[in-house]
Amino acid sequence: MKDITMRKRVLMTILPIAIIPIILVASFSAYRLFGKLKEQGNVFYSTILTQISTNIDFIYSLNAMSFVDITKMDNFNKIINAPQFRTMNDERGFLESIGEAIGESTGNSITRVASAKFKGAFFIAETDKKSLFLNTDYLYYRLSLTDYVIDFAKLREDRFFLDVAKSPETARLNFGKPSDGILKGFEADLATMFLYPYFREGENECNKFMIVITNKDFITDVYKNIDSIKYGTLYVLDKYNNTINANHPSKDDYYEFDETKKRYMLNGDDPYVKDENMGIADYRLLNTNSAILNHPVVKDAITAISDPGYEEKSVIRTLSYSGVEYLFLAKYAQDSGVKLIYFHPLKQIYKPIYNIIFWIIIISLLVSIIIVIISYFLSYKINKPISLLTNGSYKITSGDYKTQINTEGFFGEFINLGKSFNLMAHTISEYSENLEELVKKRTEELNKAVNSLQDAYDENKRELAIAQKIQSSLIPTIFPDSDHIDFSGMYLPMEALGGDLYDVHKISETKMGILILDVCGHGVPAALITTMAKISFNSNCKKFETTNEIMLEVNNELCEAIQGSGDYLTAFYCIVDAEKRTVEFTNAAHNDIYILRCDGTIDSLEQTGPVVGVLKDVPYQSIQMQLSKGDRLVLYTDGVIEARNETSTLYDSARFIEVIKENQNKTPKEFVKFLYDDILRFKNNTPHDDDIAILIADII
Repeated sequence: MKDITMRKRVLMTILPIAIIPIILVASFSAYRLFGKLKEQGNVFYSTILTQISTNIDFIYSLNAMSFVDITKMDNFNKIINAPQFRTMNDERGFLESIGEAIGESTGNSITRVASAKFKGAFFIAETDKKSLFLNTDYLYYRLSLTDYVIDFAKLREDRFFLDVAKSPETARLNFGKPSDGILKGFEADLATMFLYPYFREGENECNKFMIVITNKDFITDVYKNIDSIKYGTLYVLDKYNNTINANHPSKDDYYEFDETKKRYMLNGDDPYVKDENMGIADYRLLNTNSAILNHPVVKDAITAISDPGYEEKSVIRTLSYSGVEYLFLAKYAQDSGVKLIYFHPLKQIYKPIYNIIFWIIIISLLVSIIIVIISYFLSYKINKPISLLTNGSYKITSGDYKTQINTEGFFGEFINLGKSFNLMAHTISEYSENLEELVKKRTEELNKAVNSLQDAYDENKRELAIAQKIQSSLIPTIFPDSDHIDFSGMYLPMEALGGDLYDVHKISETKMGILILDVCGHGVPAALITTMAKISFNSNCKKFETTNEIMLEVNNELCEAIQGSGDYLTAFYCIVDAEKRTVEFTNAAHNDIYILRCDGTIDSLEQTGPVVGVLKDVPYQSIQMQLSKGDRLVLYTDGVIEARNETSTLYDSARFIEVIKENQNKTPKEFVKFLYDDILRFKNNTPHDDDIAILIADII
């Protein structure tokens, strides 16, 4: 009877230890797996919508640039500057006279450019001219083969036109659907429109505009290669919440959609298509009723993402419609104003998760059953040794550390276990006598070590904070007052302390000294060298008049301090004479500095000497150049052009020069902000691997 009781006790000990963790692990794994896969599903489809919205905005931007390119073409200027036609023959033959007749256009014609750059029919309209041929108070040119007809009279009164054509300030490319009745033709309800208003200089009324009517598959082509989107229903809305595209139902669906019954029909097809990983049941879960867009949750989401103050520009929710639970996502494309509304059946998302959880449960049950069987038979064999070990354990827990068990009759591993138990009891007996003293001693030693480390950490942290504060004070945030030069700068260190520096100091009432330098390295040594360099330049600009003399003396002073250490710096120093409108400069192995001339050309101020801080008494050359009102000095360190994105592509000088040219009309402060944002967009969250410094000086 005692044997049976002991076996039960062994089973009651082994089984919970073996089975409960399995149950807990299985339950926890299933729970975490469910949550993780659900979260990944949300992130996955949110990422897909972001990709689609980015693609739409990219195409929108490309089309906007294409419209701008067309406005610069000779034939465009010929069209908009042509006088009112006197006869219908003049009107009919005008396009042919400038090489724009459809089928007879030349290589540099608007017709060919539009057919290459736009996926749709291209129109140019003028509301300040009359058409004698059509007998209308407006004139338009159709430069593509199309049967689409536009009611320009209605279009001029429609918000689609008015929103972007009220004034030059509101002028931008509009995309979407105009009001009903404006666009006519075969499948006109499936087409979308790009409208680009054009204002001539000095005009406040839009009399010229261009239109592209896109092909019906224009939006579909954006996402057709993204297979995952087919498992749900995607609605694409324009800025006026008109539905301009939906992926279900469509001609690409495997099963036929019955418009009368509003459901997919099997019609003898396979109930499950392995290649599509979908069956008729999955298709019937898809939302095919656009009335879902009027659901309160959806309407609230559309309103939220359209709000300029809503920063996230996306919404993820769940909702129930017509008895089906959906994962609902909404995404706003900021440039084009397009809204992506996506509904994915939750049952379809959860199906693979449920399959995994099912097999986790089955495997857990099988393992538990096997453990029960094995435990039952083992309990019979290990009954006596466990009983002795248990009794011995009870004695130890009661404080009898001198107890020893009799291992006679033990077998196999139990012999070693019995010996280990007796050794353990003996060891505990010895340690119990001096344990308290030993713990106290070790605790004191640990406390001393922790306090020492904490003191060192606090001291280093304090010193680093002081160093950061000192270096921050070296970078000017307020520039010297000047009626002739407008400054703006930006500094972005790679670490807490950096090795780049720019400075502006007033030499006289008419002269300004401008400096930018880059120390080889980062951290505390680089920060100290920048401090020495700034002090040396500020001191020597008062002793010497020319930039090469100043650079020579600075080099000699820094050689005294850092020569042989392996540290050095590149520097560009110039003196701008506002009265004479000249700039004298010396470039000590620094990257080329640019002057953006008022006429849009770029001059490079190249190297005139070696690096600073390596060899004493090396010669430096100074060069003087003439400046004009509206010129812009662009000083920067190599962290700008050597910035890399996630594919290790360089930002490079060519891109930098294009950014300088394209943003000539921005103020220094605006340009610095734009350049900062452009670099961050290019890097796409890639960590900085060098300091970045930029200083802009406009001659006013």
